[in-house]
Amino acid sequence: MTERTVAGSGVAVGMVLAAGRGRRMRPLSDVLPKPALPVLDRPLVRFALEQAARAGAPRLVVNTWHLAERMARAVREAAHGLPPIALSSEPELLGGAGGLALARDRGLLGTEGPVIVVNGDGVLDLDPAPLVAAHRERSDDVTLALLPHPGSDRWSRVLLDETGRITAILRGEERTPDREAFLYPGVMIVSRRALNALPSGPGETAERLWWPARDAGRLGGVIVRGTWREVGTPEDYLKAVIERLAGRCWLHASARVDPTATVLSAMIGRDCAVGARTTVERSAIAEGVTVEPGAVVVDSVILGP
Repeated sequence: MTERTVAGSGVAVGMVLAAGRGRRMRPLSDVLPKPALPVLDRPLVRFALEQAARAGAPRLVVNTWHLAERMARAVREAAHGLPPIALSSEPELLGGAGGLALARDRGLLGTEGPVIVVNGDGVLDLDPAPLVAAHRERSDDVTLALLPHPGSDRWSRVLLDETGRITAILRGEERTPDREAFLYPGVMIVSRRALNALPSGPGETAERLWWPARDAGRLGGVIVRGTWREVGTPEDYLKAVIERLAGRCWLHASARVDPTATVLSAMIGRDCAVGARTTVERSAIAEGVTVEPGAVVVDSVILGP
């Protein structure tokens, strides 16, 4: 991960969005909230928390709703070495904008300065300096970090004008043959003006924040350096784990592996046990799973109880 922090950024607080149900991640998200899924030695949410901290946020907030207690445990596990973290537990699922408004109403976001907002469901390592600088210089309501678009129809396409304002966000299948398109990796800075204008109650980010800012000519975007991997489905999650393993095996300190077992490019998580003569290859096993003797687990994710 990038270690450099943007000093004197003016960012007042960082908020990580981690309340969602994670429908595309089912059945794994029936066991753990998506941002709580373990990625070797850290829960997934750690990447988002680090991203907010590197933007200079002196305090962090994480919203929770789905399996809130398990999400809170993951935040505690991820907190080492980071600025103070507060939790904003939602009584109902409020959406991104609604979660921001509730945290504001509770006084968790302070009263001055912009807020950096990071989606909690990605493996990301972005340089925050261009985002912070662009937001400060342009005084936009909202500024999105952007990456070059990989070309897949899976992700929306963001279009910029020559001044760095966003003119459109198109569905992935909508082609832009005469315009360069960009990808939004889930990191934005929201001005205090836009934050204060948010109505309380449920609401999504695009409708409550992006479109009003775009219509006012104050929805900015800036290209940043770095990497991002979406972790939206079980297949995405396994790919992220295997990528982080880089051909190695990783065992939690509490895991038990029989010496006759074969473990290749796999993650064996907390309180897991791998029995005799088993094979575990290119897989992620976590949360107290027991792999019975003689079993073969390949290209799989298993979460326990």
